[in-house]
Order: sequence, then C-alpha cells, then structure tokens
Amino acid sequence: MNKALIVLDVQYGITSMKDFTAQLGKIEAVIADFEQQHEPVIYMKHVDYDQEGSSLFYKDAANLEIIMSTGQYPVMEKSKPSAFSNPELKIWLHEHQVGHVFIVGFNMEYCCLFTAITAEHEGFKVTLIEDATGSVNTAETYEMPGLDIQDFVGSILNWSNCIEVLYVDEYKEMYRI
Repeated sequence: MNKALIVLDVQYGITSMKDFTAQLGKIEAVIADFEQQHEPVIYMKHVDYDQEGSSLFYKDAANLEIIMSTGQYPVMEKSKPSAFSNPELKIWLHEHQVGHVFIVGFNMEYCCLFTAITAEHEGFKVTLIEDATGSVNTAETYEMPGLDIQDFVGSILNWSNCIEVLYVDEYKEMYRI
C-alpha cells in the first residue's frame, strides 16, 4: 500500500503565534523520512477567500506562505478544516495510488482532526503523528484548565480504532525499521 504525507497549514500566520520549535523539528524529520523513502508529500495551506472570515488567512495576507521549502511537492489550498474540502487532494492521492495517509501540522483540534476523520471516511488508512502537530490555542482558549489539546484529540482518535495515532518515535519503529 503506497503511503503519502499530508502536511497541514505550516504557514507563517500560524507558526508566528507561539514557539513551535519542537513540533516543527518533528514535522521536518517526518518530511525528511518520506523524502528518503521516495514517498510523496503534499502540503496544504489554509486560505480564506471571504474577508469576513479570518483576516489572518485572507487570500491577500502576507503570512499565508508555508515556512519550509516545499521542494518538488505540490501545495494545495483549502478554506475549511478538512484538507479533503479541496477535491484535488483525493484525486492526487488516487493518482499516486495512495492507500495510507500520514498527517502532521496545525491546528490539531481543527485541520488535523477533520482531515484525519475525512480521510478515514474516504477509505484511506490514516496515521496521525501526534507530537508532529500543534495548536495556536490553549486550555484557556477552551476554558478547560489543564487541557492538553494534542493529547486529548490524539486519544479520542486513537480510541476510535479507526485512526492510528503515533508519536514520531513510534512511527519510525513501526514503519521504518
């Protein structure tokens, strides 16, 4: 079964909001691993086409660009939390005969969560790499003291028995040794 990595919303507008050094290092390590294995990588970036939405991601905003080199990999736009809201993603995955998608990026409780669930509903095997995700939001955002967003969402997805949730080290052990 062919694998592909979906990298979600690693854009200046998100990564400039707080220190994501650890998450970005892990995202880059997973991308490097996919490159080394000659497996495809696709970048998704969030763009709002309606200025009433989010000025942070409005189509003319300067901070929409992906912060890392995308190399020879495609960059697709989306305007909703699920990467599959852009129908070109599913077409691209099928053209590359992908049956198993791996997900990293931002924001865990929106784009990562919705993309993982939609991918599973579209018939893909799904692995979310929890420690290679992040969120600009905090426990205070949701008025839930002590909430660890990545752990909470990762646990729910993992317990569903529909979506595999791993840490980078577990991913390397399971898929690269």
